[in-house]
Amino acid sequence: MKKIFLLILIIVLVIFFGTWPLSILGKIFAWIGKAMEYLAKVLNFFGWNGLV
Repeated sequence: MKKIFLLILIIVLVIFFGTWPLSILGKIFAWIGKAMEYLAKVLNFFGWNGLV
């Protein structure tokens, strides 16, 4: 039910406002992804990339 509501909300946003809300959301997620990548590189100080 929650996924259906989210899908309908995205469709309504695209219809009423165009694609700029989705592009802003994409830029936010890209920034979060870059921050997580940086954090992973900082935490990988032994160069092992995890033990498993």
